[in-house]
Amino acid sequence: MNKLSFKRSSLNLRTITLIQIFIALIVSLLFQFVIPFSWQPLDTFLYGVKKHGDDGANIVIFTISQWYFSLSIAWLIFRENPYINNFLIYSIIPLGMIVLYEFFVLHLYYDYIHLTPIIVDIYLIWKKRNTLLKIYTPYFITINIIWLLLVYFLKLAYYSEDLLIYVRNIIIYLVLWTFLSFVFRSKEITDKNGENF
Repeated sequence: MNKLSFKRSSLNLRTITLIQIFIALIVSLLFQFVIPFSWQPLDTFLYGVKKHGDDGANIVIFTISQWYFSLSIAWLIFRENPYINNFLIYSIIPLGMIVLYEFFVLHLYYDYIHLTPIIVDIYLIWKKRNTLLKIYTPYFITINIIWLLLVYFLKLAYYSEDLLIYVRNIIIYLVLWTFLSFVFRSKEITDKNGENF
């Protein structure tokens, strides 16, 4: 662990998770209320410079991409958290599809909002696979799907997309997320304090 990482002996996992979610909330609030909408690389590339609240503009704090990004920043302080890791790992499918489209079709190479979580995901699969567990799969897939559908139908984010294409993409995500779960472990590890890990 680096100097910024928490020690499991000083804080329990639930406390660390709440701290990481709080950090992610602060990052998301900054992107919603302080940082200009033009700092959203894909939206700006496709639709030009917009401001928060413009017609058709996503409400940034409700986009799942923003939360993947924000949690990937919070992840830096503690990289062993199975709750955060198991939420973030599912970003590799939708964000991976977006980044491939950006790189090979749009030639957009600087979309840090979508690239940062993918870098974290690659690290998780490479170095922290022991924190990725199949038991979390149904919960995090359900959260992702409900989130994507709610923000679309409540016109908070993504609603400018055609409904049939949007639903097709969610079905693709669901299938690929299910396949992805097969690279995860089936059982939890218990540390010396008796806490699941």
